[in-house]
Amino acid sequence: MLGAAEIIAVDPDPIRLKMAERFGATAALPSGPDTLGRIRTITGGRGVDVAIEALGTQETFENALRALRPGGTLSSVGVYSGHLKMPLDAVCGGLADQTIVATLCPGGKERMYRLMRLVKSGRIDLTPLLTHLFRLEEIDQAYRLFESRRHGVLKVAIRVS
Repeated sequence: MLGAAEIIAVDPDPIRLKMAERFGATAALPSGPDTLGRIRTITGGRGVDVAIEALGTQETFENALRALRPGGTLSSVGVYSGHLKMPLDAVCGGLADQTIVATLCPGGKERMYRLMRLVKSGRIDLTPLLTHLFRLEEIDQAYRLFESRRHGVLKVAIRVS
């Protein structure tokens, strides 16, 4: 919606890749050993302007860094459970002039208000992402399903009434 010409989605799950295409990805790549090479091919060898890392693992953090072009920005919104290490080769020894922005849900409430205004105005429909519905009493089951990434789960919704 903000004018990105190319959006490359990377995920091991084909269902998530199809959803990424539905929401505007121009390329959907299964994660694997050749993913970075395929990104380089798509970008003419330059790398991406912006990489968004949302999983919160060391491997995806490093791959996002390696996918960046010099001067690019990594937005890391994943929740990391351990110590995150900065591999010097991924940032060209600090000479690549890259920016790393690490924050959980940047903008907080304001970001959510903007998103909800987009939904309310009909500019974006997020309901395809909601693959499973649970009652509040079933929230533990909802979290377990979401964590397992089984049964085609993308996002779960919790109904309070």
